[in-house]
Amino acid sequence: MNEQEIRATIRTRLAPRLAEMGLSQEDVTDGMNLTQTGVLDSFALMELLSQVEQELGTELDFDTLTPEEFTSLRGLGSAFAKALAT
Repeated sequence: MNEQEIRATIRTRLAPRLAEMGLSQEDVTDGMNLTQTGVLDSFALMELLSQVEQELGTELDFDTLTPEEFTSLRGLGSAFAKALAT
């Protein structure tokens, strides 16, 4: 699975939360900070990460991630792609 496919998976997982906010998947850009914009709070972020880890069959090493890597679709896609490659 490549980064673009991973980002699509994450967008799909975000869809219910986005709908509650009156947003669509297309409203979320790859570089958007999901926590600063209020799309995710810390609990929702951890829930999202857990769901994606389970779906992809891999785990992220949080000790090696920067804040930018786990607050945007671009960063999450990259982090999960790296995790899948190892």
